[in-house]
Amino acid sequence: MKDIRELRKEKNMTQQQLAEKSNISLRQLVRIEKGQCFPNLETRILIYKALGVSPDDIISYIISNYIN
Repeated sequence: MKDIRELRKEKNMTQQQLAEKSNISLRQLVRIEKGQCFPNLETRILIYKALGVSPDDIISYIISNYIN
């Protein structure tokens, strides 16, 4: 799956818009996109849902990155 910044840009969303839509702080989103922090699973799901990522893609990401 593409990284969060790339997905956000494809959707023509600003960081502020994505932060608001995913209900996280702008500061946290900026740090995530810069690789300064790694979001927990719940935060990552909120971001992906806000970006319109399909549930199947979210589940595939979870399985490949958190379960294996």
